[in-house]
Amino acid sequence: MEIDHMDIRSTFERNLERTSLVEVYDRERDDLVRREEADAWDRDVRPKGTSRSKSKVEAIEQRAATIIHAIREYERRVTFGNLPSEALPAPGTLDMGGQFLTNKKHIDTLSKLFEIAKIVPKGALLHLHFNAELNPERLLEQAQGMDNIYIRSIMPLLQDSDLDETEMVFNILDPNTVNLDVDIFSPRYPGTATNWRDKDKQAEIWMSWKLFQEKFIENVETEKFPKRYGQHLDTEPNNADKPVRGCCPENSGPVKLNAAENWLKSKMILSPREAYGESQTVNGVWARFNQATRCFKGLLNYQQVYEWYIGKAIDKMIEEKVMYAELRPMLLDKFIPTNDGKGKITNAEQMQMVIDGYVKKQEELKKRGQLDKFPFGLKIVYCTPRSIPKTMMREEMKQCIELKEKFPGLICGFDLVGAEDRPNHIGFYKEELVAFKETCKAKKLHIPLLFHAGESLLDTGGSGDPSKSNLYDAVALGAERIGHGFALMKHPHLVDKFRRKPGQKGICVELCPISNELLHLCRNIKEHPFPELLAAGIPCTVNSDNPSLFTNSMNHEFYQIMVGAPTMSLYSWKQLARWSIEYSCLSKAEKKRGLDILSEAWVEFCQIIVDVCDDEKTGLMKGDNIDDTNTGTEAEPDSRVKAFFGNKTDWTRKTETS
Repeated sequence: MEIDHMDIRSTFERNLERTSLVEVYDRERDDLVRREEADAWDRDVRPKGTSRSKSKVEAIEQRAATIIHAIREYERRVTFGNLPSEALPAPGTLDMGGQFLTNKKHIDTLSKLFEIAKIVPKGALLHLHFNAELNPERLLEQAQGMDNIYIRSIMPLLQDSDLDETEMVFNILDPNTVNLDVDIFSPRYPGTATNWRDKDKQAEIWMSWKLFQEKFIENVETEKFPKRYGQHLDTEPNNADKPVRGCCPENSGPVKLNAAENWLKSKMILSPREAYGESQTVNGVWARFNQATRCFKGLLNYQQVYEWYIGKAIDKMIEEKVMYAELRPMLLDKFIPTNDGKGKITNAEQMQMVIDGYVKKQEELKKRGQLDKFPFGLKIVYCTPRSIPKTMMREEMKQCIELKEKFPGLICGFDLVGAEDRPNHIGFYKEELVAFKETCKAKKLHIPLLFHAGESLLDTGGSGDPSKSNLYDAVALGAERIGHGFALMKHPHLVDKFRRKPGQKGICVELCPISNELLHLCRNIKEHPFPELLAAGIPCTVNSDNPSLFTNSMNHEFYQIMVGAPTMSLYSWKQLARWSIEYSCLSKAEKKRGLDILSEAWVEFCQIIVDVCDDEKTGLMKGDNIDDTNTGTEAEPDSRVKAFFGNKTDWTRKTETS
């Protein structure tokens, strides 16, 4: 059949002129967009009605949302500058939302959006491991005055390569139980990765921390060990371009560390090389993570620092605009040592120390009229490893219930922790967990199950069998929240169980995006499934997980959420903050008060954004966009915009909201 090319062309041209066809497409497309926006996961906190019916507060909030969107997109284009193009990216440009540790210096020093993330009210922090809130340099500083801190290695430290390969652990000991001549730098040092549990080896493997520092510094001075550890580090040892993250309130000032302390700090923090190295794997980075955790554990788990730590951790939370937290200590060890290493402080006594610590802090806040900054104190989620035998697990569960009876307002949940690609899956303990729930019911105690689940790419509970996913166990056992939930979107039936519906609150996912990236579940925040989880109607909260090891903070987590998907907005931040209160373990009355405090803080936050960024002197906004055009005038908008993004901004309240 002969094809009439002229007829095809003329028909195509006639159809191009039929505007009604495009109008049909526009209507259908606009309807799809409207329907999706109407069903947005954060719709409940978005303004209702038309612009005329909006209250002044809603109008200010909407303007703040517009400003934050404009700042984000400006920084994507200018501050980071790594944009889609046929040309190779220019030197010095970065991908906004790219690898966290790669971008961290840019974020910390150049991002106005990050400055805003520092002041946004964040509600509650529901997923934070107890020993991981403060930077290790602060723990090392606290150890500087202690005479009976000891350290062990899994090998003698004889050459530079040993510094990378070894694992180090601290402990507080009675000096009378340790040999005075223990020398980790001697070829005869007997410490290994396995014999540290042997009672008859204890006196031979623990070296005085003070003596260790002296000998380490000698090795640096003789260039046996790298000189970089002998400098006062303003940068992280494993990446000279990375600034050290402040861990405590900024007015604490920098901590001066010696060569040994600098090296030990590098063992407690995950470096870019360790996180992103081309040969690094999920299993490798988890092993390194566990080493770091064990390294700083001994710097925290003793009487003096335990008491100090509670107050400092709360200070940091307040600084990050967090009003309440649920901490997760590993309570498998039944005691921590007293300061002299001779006594033992039981888990129950530790829990009382937590209460005493936050009550003391609240009294200080109350005297200053600032109790609303941290009105509800702390709660504890009892954690134990998923790798222990069933007999041990039974004892752990019994102790959790006993602690709940003794401290009903403190113990708020039970969790099983550990890398999910290793045994055991949650269901391995099904008899114990069912008995745990029934015992709680009989004792009229409510201890929610708040499991780590779905923190895995394989998602087989360490078994190789997909049916052993911890997500199945979490739902079947009635978990009220889960930690991470990275693998959840693989399970459409489970997604429906998690979804928030009318009359059903669903199951909340405690998002930990930076943790998931650095432990190799995704390469960067833009690959994280949090937008899909939220779009599916699953309630989520934002959490920092292990900030001491990952050099992150709640400020960084909220920043990452905002740059992780273009659909995120100020309203997304607001809903996530509100859910953190709603899905916490606070009482109904406390939740109501918490939401009221959050709402008041939110109004002030939005007002600050508008006051600062819509100020005529700033010259930042032109309508809904940032005015960075060059007018050629003396007061060109371009120069004012550059000044705004090039200098730190005073984000203080400038006007009163009527």
